[in-house]
Amino acid sequence: MEKKDEQIHSVSWETVGQAYVEMMDELLPHLTPAEQVTYQRLFRLSHVRGLPFARCRYADLAAQCGLSLSTLQRALRGLRTKQLVKTVWQSHGATTFYVYLLSTLPRRPAFLHRRPTSPSPVVLSRPPIWEKFTSEDRELFLACKRALSPQRLNELTEQAVEWLTERAHGNPEGFPDEFLRDKVDELVVREVFGPERQERYRHLFVHLYEPR
Repeated sequence: MEKKDEQIHSVSWETVGQAYVEMMDELLPHLTPAEQVTYQRLFRLSHVRGLPFARCRYADLAAQCGLSLSTLQRALRGLRTKQLVKTVWQSHGATTFYVYLLSTLPRRPAFLHRRPTSPSPVVLSRPPIWEKFTSEDRELFLACKRALSPQRLNELTEQAVEWLTERAHGNPEGFPDEFLRDKVDELVVREVFGPERQERYRHLFVHLYEPR
């Protein structure tokens, strides 16, 4: 059925291929993992079908992306901020997601002018906590984090979003991106460092537990 639906609309595979390469090279390095998978899925549901938009329910889109609903909501907020996606929400029925390509935007988005200075693809105002590690521990931490599979890193990000959302009284947008980055790094520390090294840096993550 999906194959038949795709044939209804005229699709220029050369244009789709160019848009895909542009997305992979120009956009994805500047998006968070959750934003990447969400944008790619919306691209698949829209432009690959010859349409500039896709219609689906949040719950269905979250399932297709392999994300929790709260993580999907946060990813969509980031994509809207970056002017890559516009949502037209409907209380009863599917939501319409307009998916914008970089080549069709009237001007180059400001976030593309930034270049990452850490393993995180998003440049944030406060430096990452691992910069305060000793040089030996910093190298160990970064090597271990880079060795994590994308699936495992996504799982840790999911855990961080759910934990922070609960701390923010159920609001998936109630905490800054710095907190998400730091919480993910705390989970990585727990996974790759032994008890002694973990204790050495416990105080650096105390801001995550302070009342807000």
